[in-house]
Amino acid sequence: MVKLYLFSLLAIVLALLVSLYLGFPGDPGYLLIAFGNTTFETSLFALLVAVIVLYLVIKLILMVFRWINPWHLIRFGRNYKEHLRAKSRSKTIEGLLYFTRGSWESSYNLLKKGMKDSDASVVNYLAAAYAAHQQGNREVWLNCLETAEQKYPAARSTINSLKAQLLFKSNQLEQCVAVLQQMKTSSLNDASLLQLLKEVYLKLSDWEQLEKLLPALEKNSVIDQEEAELIRVRIFMENLYRTSNQRVDFSDTEIGAQLEKAWKKGPASYKQDERIVKHYAEILFKLDQKEQAGKAIEVALNKSWSDELIKRYGEFDFGTPHRQLLIAESWIQNRPGSASLLVALGRLAMRNELWGKAREYFETSLEVAPAAEAHGELARLLKCLGEEKLADEHQEKFVHGIGAELPSLPMPKALDKA
Repeated sequence: MVKLYLFSLLAIVLALLVSLYLGFPGDPGYLLIAFGNTTFETSLFALLVAVIVLYLVIKLILMVFRWINPWHLIRFGRNYKEHLRAKSRSKTIEGLLYFTRGSWESSYNLLKKGMKDSDASVVNYLAAAYAAHQQGNREVWLNCLETAEQKYPAARSTINSLKAQLLFKSNQLEQCVAVLQQMKTSSLNDASLLQLLKEVYLKLSDWEQLEKLLPALEKNSVIDQEEAELIRVRIFMENLYRTSNQRVDFSDTEIGAQLEKAWKKGPASYKQDERIVKHYAEILFKLDQKEQAGKAIEVALNKSWSDELIKRYGEFDFGTPHRQLLIAESWIQNRPGSASLLVALGRLAMRNELWGKAREYFETSLEVAPAAEAHGELARLLKCLGEEKLADEHQEKFVHGIGAELPSLPMPKALDKA
């Protein structure tokens, strides 16, 4: 383009030189232009010069415009913006890389810078919120999530899900439940939501709400059948405990009646479950409902044998030692080799002050399966009966075994003399 301009300029200069050489200035000619009452007159030479100058000016302007080219400026602006976006995207990517490495401070700072890009996504805010939470900046991560919810309303459920998880991790359980309950209306079958809700209710010991949630947990396969049963058992046991803890509003007799009602409503399998029966019997025992506690254990043992329950049956004084001894002796006919039953029988014989029978049961138990408890019981019985040397031998074996505290039992009168 520049070469063409220079060529044109050279041609014009040459034309002027030729015209001057031929004598054009000596006779420049005359030009008159009339338009209405207006006239314009000049020489042909002046007109020629004016046309040439005008042509050169226009040519120069066009050349400048072609050189500047507005589209080039627009393209430059677009390229610059794209450069800035790419820079912001690189900050986001770098921030996510730091995130995966657990460098929370660096990750948050880079992700925050990436938020300035118009192409920033909700991921920036979610990842930044988690990074801020890991640093313990509660106000910061809450602000990140609130901003994300305003900018990306379509991702509200994901944002609230993370918010609930961070509240749970921060042990802000009540606020976590509020968020989850709000989400539950729009995401009834969300497995992750239900799982988190289950964990929150367990941590809050909110058994009533957990019981209501249980069908949804099973329906959506959040928990398997085994875990569902464990939760049911836990809820049942906690309900029993809660019922027993109403002494401010009810008498022990009224509470006992409520407990019995709740017990009867439970599945038949619970009435022979070692953990549940033991829990129920201990509650009744504390409420001085000793006979009912003993009967609960008897029913369970008649249906399903448990060494742990027969141990409790021998340890606790249910107020009916003679009846208990008769019932326990009926069990020994089918279980003559049960060491735990023999120890329980020895203790029940002690409660009935049948010292010889108690000694026989303890000694038989040691013959079947030596156990520290049997040594301990026999040691204190023999000491009261005056057999110090033999008592010391059993006491040493007891101490070397477990040395645990033995239940309170009646002893022969010789103990008082000692």
